[in-house]
Amino acid sequence: MLPLLLNLLLAAPAFGFQHFEARQCHPVALTPDGAYLLALHSPASSLSVFATGGAAQDRPVLVAEIPVGTGPVSVKARTSDEVWVVNEVSDSVSIVSLSRHAVIATLRVPDEPADVCFAAGKAFISCARSRDIAVFDAVTRVSAGRIPLNGLYPRALTASADGTRVYAAALLSGNNTTILKEEQAPAQPAPTNTALPAPPKTALIVPANDSRITWTTLDNDIAAIDTGSLTVTGWFGGTGTSLFDIALHPDGTLWCANSESLNLTRFEPALRGQFVQHRLSKVNLNTAAVQVFDLNPGIPRTLIPDPSSITAALAQPTALVFNAGGTRAWVAAFNSDRVAEIDPATGSVLRRADVRSDGQDYRAMRGPRGLSLSADGARLFVLNKLSDTLTTVDTSTAAVLSEQPLGTANPMPAAIRSGRGILYDARLSGNGTMSCASCHIDADHDGLAWDLGDPGGTMVSVPSAELSIHDTTLLNSTLHPMKGPLLTQTLRGLALNESPITSPAEAVVTKFHWRGDKPSIQSFNPTFVNLMAGSLLPTTAMDALAAYLFSITNHPNPNRNPDRTLKTSLNGASAAAGRDLYNNHLKSHCIVCHQYSGGTDQNIDTPSAVDRRQPVKNPSLRLVYQRAGIFNPVAGQSSLSGFGLGSDGTRYQFPKIHPYSLDQLRTPAELANVTAFILSFDTGTAPALSVPVTVDPASATAASGDITLLENQAGIGSCDTIATGIIQGKTRAYLYDAAAGGWRSDDPAAGLLTRAEILTSMQSGDTLTFSAVLPGDGMISSIDRDGDGLLNSAELTPPVQLTREPLQLSWPVDDAGWSPQTSGSPAGPWTPLLQPVGESDGHRFSSLPAPGAVNQFYRLRRTW
Repeated sequence: MLPLLLNLLLAAPAFGFQHFEARQCHPVALTPDGAYLLALHSPASSLSVFATGGAAQDRPVLVAEIPVGTGPVSVKARTSDEVWVVNEVSDSVSIVSLSRHAVIATLRVPDEPADVCFAAGKAFISCARSRDIAVFDAVTRVSAGRIPLNGLYPRALTASADGTRVYAAALLSGNNTTILKEEQAPAQPAPTNTALPAPPKTALIVPANDSRITWTTLDNDIAAIDTGSLTVTGWFGGTGTSLFDIALHPDGTLWCANSESLNLTRFEPALRGQFVQHRLSKVNLNTAAVQVFDLNPGIPRTLIPDPSSITAALAQPTALVFNAGGTRAWVAAFNSDRVAEIDPATGSVLRRADVRSDGQDYRAMRGPRGLSLSADGARLFVLNKLSDTLTTVDTSTAAVLSEQPLGTANPMPAAIRSGRGILYDARLSGNGTMSCASCHIDADHDGLAWDLGDPGGTMVSVPSAELSIHDTTLLNSTLHPMKGPLLTQTLRGLALNESPITSPAEAVVTKFHWRGDKPSIQSFNPTFVNLMAGSLLPTTAMDALAAYLFSITNHPNPNRNPDRTLKTSLNGASAAAGRDLYNNHLKSHCIVCHQYSGGTDQNIDTPSAVDRRQPVKNPSLRLVYQRAGIFNPVAGQSSLSGFGLGSDGTRYQFPKIHPYSLDQLRTPAELANVTAFILSFDTGTAPALSVPVTVDPASATAASGDITLLENQAGIGSCDTIATGIIQGKTRAYLYDAAAGGWRSDDPAAGLLTRAEILTSMQSGDTLTFSAVLPGDGMISSIDRDGDGLLNSAELTPPVQLTREPLQLSWPVDDAGWSPQTSGSPAGPWTPLLQPVGESDGHRFSSLPAPGAVNQFYRLRRTW
C-alpha cells in the first residue's frame, strides 16, 4: 500500500504557477552572417529570432518565436540556418532550422546541460549535473562519446580559434576552503554580549591547505579538452569561486568572469557589506598564471551605506565578450543591471551602461545575463533575464538605444515577476556589490558553508517535539546565536520541500533555515540590514519575494526511470528494495522523520537524535542526489568539494549522515539499497520532462514507445504532454487530452485526433516534437500560446492600415505576435521588413522606405 500511496503523492499537481528559473549561460547569439539575433525566452521555452539588418540594427525586429525544449539556457548557430539550443530541464538539445521555423531534431544528453560550442567538426555540450561533456558529430549528429569532468557543475564553454581545444568552466568550483570537524576545531571566542552563555563547540571553515586537513580539496576551475583525442589535458585553478563565463582573448589568454566568496571571514558582523568580490581573471594558458582584476576597486567595503557606490558597482559578472581586435571587452553585471566596457590591457572599467532607468526599484530590474557584439563592434545586444527583454547599446557612446520584449507572451504572472528582482538586486545592499543571489545563485546555492553567527546576538527558542520516538510533546529548543558553519541551502522547491506538514500534535509546521529559526520567508528581512548593509524592505516587498520563491520548482531526478518508477539497479544496488527498507520501521526508522512527499517532517531534531551538539532542522531528501559523492575527507584522498552533506558540511558517509536507528541495516547490501532509494528521491517533477522526441515521417514508428510513455504520464497527472512542429508545411501544435484519450489541435475545427491521424498526415520535410511539461502548462505551451482562450489558428490576422503621411504600416497594439513582411510579388518570396516596430495611439507601426520604381507588397505573419 505504501508504494501506491507514494505514487499518488508524487503525482499531485504543483502549487499554482511553477517554473524552473533557468540558469542561463549563453542565452543570446548572432548567426554567422549577422542577419539574425537569436535570443532565448526561457520562461516560454522558446527561441526568439530577431532580424538585425538595415534600420533594425538599433532596434532588432522580432520575426519568429520557435518552441524548443524546457528551460533553454544556451544558443549557438552552427550555420546561418541551423541553430542549437541547449535545454537545461528537458536534458536535450533542440536543433532548429530558421528557414523552417521549427525544431528539426532533438538530441538527448546527460543531466542539466548548460552550453554548446563547435570545434573540429564536433559539437561539445557541457552537462553540469552529471559532470561531463557530451560530444556529437556536428553534421551527422551521431554521438561521439562523453568526456568525464572532475569539476563541480561545469557550464560555460569556449573553443580555441584553431579548434584544437575546448575549455569548460565549473560554476561551483569552490575557493579552496573546507571544514574542520567540531571535535578538531578550537573553541569559539567568548560572546561580546555578556548576557549570553558560552557558545557551543562548532566546526570551523579553514583554508584547504590548513595543516589539520589531511585530504586534498581540488581547485578544478577550468578544464582544457583536446578535441582530437576527446580527453582532458589539464585543469586551471585560482580563477574564482563561482565561474559564470569564459572567453578567449585574441592574444590567446583565457578570461573568466567570476565572483570570489569570502567565507573564511567568521561571523555576520564582520561580513556585513563585504562577503563577495566580483572580478575578471586572466589565465595564461602556457604558464597557468592567473591575474585578477577587481571590477569594483574603488568601492568602500566598510563605509556604508554609500549611495555613490550603488550607482557604479558591478555585481555578479555573468557574461563577457571581446571585440574582434581584442581592444575592448564588455561584461554584464547581472545583479547590478549594468553592462560595462573594460580595457583588457589594464582590466579597468572605462564606461558603464545602465539598463534599468534611474529611480526604478527592484520591480523594474532587468538582470542583464547574455551579451552579443555585432561583427563591427558597433552594437552590443543585451539579453535581460529577469525582465525578459532585449536591450541594444551603442558601444561608441554606451547609450541604450532600445529595449523590447523577448517574446509576445510571457507565461510568468505579474504577481510572481514583481518579487523576482528582490533576490537579485545588488542595489538593495549598502554599497551595491551584494544581493541574496551572491550566495543563492539563480535561487540555488553556492556550494559553500558560511559562519554567520553573531557574538553580540541573542538566544532564540524554537518549538519542536521528539517525533523520532513518537513523542508529540512540544519542547523549546534553545539556539545560541554563535551557530557555527552552515551550508548554503537552495531556495528551489520550497512549495514542496517546505509546505506545512501537520504533526500528530498539529504543532510542527513550516520552518526555514537549518535551525528552523525563521517561521517565514518574510522573517529574513533583517538580513538586508545585518548582512547586506542595506535597509529593511516594506512588508509588501517581502510578500512578493515569498511569492516568487514559492513558484520555483525542482528539476527531475535523473536517477528515476522516465515513468517515475524506481530502478532495480543503480550503482549496483536496488532503489526499489531500498524503498521497502526505508519504509520498514523496524529496519531503518527513516520514514518516521523523513516523511513523504518532501522527505522531512519539518521538526527541529534534538542533538542526541542526530549526533549533533545543537538542534537542527530535519532536512528534505529531495535533492540529496545533487551533493552525494563530492566530499571525501579521507586522509590522502582528493575531494571535489570542501563541504559535505551535513548541515555544517562535515558529514559524507552515506546513508549514515547520522547514526540514529540505522543499526538494523545489517549488511552492506541493505545500506546500498537504502542509499540508492534516497539518491532516487522524487523531486516533485516528473522525469518524463527529460524525454522529448522529434520525429519525421520516417522515424515516427521507432519513437512510438517514447510517445506512449509521455501519453501515459499525462494520464496519471505527472505532466501535460504536447506536440509542436510542422505538419504539411504549416506550424501546428497539439495537446494530449488524457481524459478523452486523444489529441487536441490548435485548429478548433480538427476535433479530437488520434496519434496515428496526426502522424500519418505528415509529409516529407515535416517534423513534430513530442514533450512533457509541468501539469497545467500544456495549453500555453502548445495550442493557446498567448493564453487568451483562443486557439492559435483561430486567431484572425489583425487589420492592417497603409498610410502615406507618414509612410507606415500599422495594426492594433493588442494584436501581439505578428511580424511585418515584404515582397516584390504577392506570390513571394516574403522577407522580414527591417524597420523597427513602434507603438503610438493604440497601434503598432513600422515605417516604410520611400517607394521605388517596382511595386512592393506587405503583409503580417505570426511570430509563433
